Amino acid sequence: MSLCLTPRIEAITQAVTGRSVSMFAQDMQHILPALQQGVTGKRLLVIGGAGSIGSSTVMELLRLKPASVCVLDPSENNLAELMRTIRSQGERVASEIIIEPLDYGSQLACAYLASQKPFDVVLSFAALKHVRSERDIFSLLRLLEVNLLKADRFLATLRQQGHGRHGVFFVSTDKAANPVSLMGASKRVMELLLWAHTDAAAPASLVGGGEAPPLSQVSAARFANVAFSDGSLPWGFLQRLEKRQPLAAPGDVRRYLISPREAGQLCVLACLACPSRHVMVPVLDPVDDLVSFTDIATATLHAFDLQPAWFDDEDRARSSVTTELARGRYPVLVTTSDTSGEKDIEEFVAAGEHALDIGMRATRTVAAPVVDFKAISTVLIGIDLAVNGVTQMCKSDLVELLTLLVPELAHKETGTSLDGKM
Repeated sequence: MSLCLTPRIEAITQAVTGRSVSMFAQDMQHILPALQQGVTGKRLLVIGGAGSIGSSTVMELLRLKPASVCVLDPSENNLAELMRTIRSQGERVASEIIIEPLDYGSQLACAYLASQKPFDVVLSFAALKHVRSERDIFSLLRLLEVNLLKADRFLATLRQQGHGRHGVFFVSTDKAANPVSLMGASKRVMELLLWAHTDAAAPASLVGGGEAPPLSQVSAARFANVAFSDGSLPWGFLQRLEKRQPLAAPGDVRRYLISPREAGQLCVLACLACPSRHVMVPVLDPVDDLVSFTDIATATLHAFDLQPAWFDDEDRARSSVTTELARGRYPVLVTTSDTSGEKDIEEFVAAGEHALDIGMRATRTVAAPVVDFKAISTVLIGIDLAVNGVTQMCKSDLVELLTLLVPELAHKETGTSLDGKM
């Protein structure tokens, strides 16, 4: 059973969403001259650009003919595959491509950026993005370290070295709107942190202090689920098929879904066409565009000429793979969503926010609120002390700390984790 992933993923996504053309294609074409002006001949820096969303965005940016694209990503394997993909595609790429296996918040990355002449546009996809990171205090602190402390250090470096004068973009998440998980709350704080670095009175680093000019053009995007992105549940469907293991899908969860290319296009639009200090969000209908994971599982199996065989018992599902395959079927365990931090609904605009029309068909934006960078600094320093072992914290302490900046955080604690499920 050959996976042939890319065409199959596009076909599965189209089957589930009913879209045969990217929902952002019309907006991309409508403002193409502005996109070209922002990218053609420019020097681009892409952090975390070897992951699913980052690499899709890199491919979209290369179509706009930048002078160079530098990708920093700690995954050496993903960087190698990104370079192979770029070099093996049908059209030769004239842009200079640079890859570096660097963690964006590390001292080595800071030294590397100090050695480079300024990058015009900076996009960051670096994040820990799984709600399952609520498993224990250590994984939670690691999530906050990556999503916030390293982001602050990186933004300070950009300001000090003069990078990103034509734009700095950070990827966010739909879970930042009315968050119920600490991951979602961390991304909401990340948005606030980004806005804080545009304040002329804010120190270069909200944790470490110092002086530097503020960033002038910043934006973000909140996402729907990206079909088959690394580590996602649909991506797990492909891994289970390859390993001859049953699929598992919550039967009570519906989510918005966009394709990998749509994800890349949304990031390009948010980076180059979004007003500064705004978050771009997709326009999706809560009636027509929400899809269930059981529907995605069914479409995935159909792509491999298989029918789903539904189970409600883990042991029976595990033991039935060979038998069901002989019948042209594949076992799918249908579960109930009952883990900590899982949202019941998917939304992009939080309470108190307003979606603004900026003349695009498939996107809207949300303006940044007034930001108290001193309050953000207080919270980040508290996290820094916990990460470095100076103070001891439990999950409830972190919830209380983040609520200082995200009062709408309604943390959903059930006592269970996704690690306890198939």
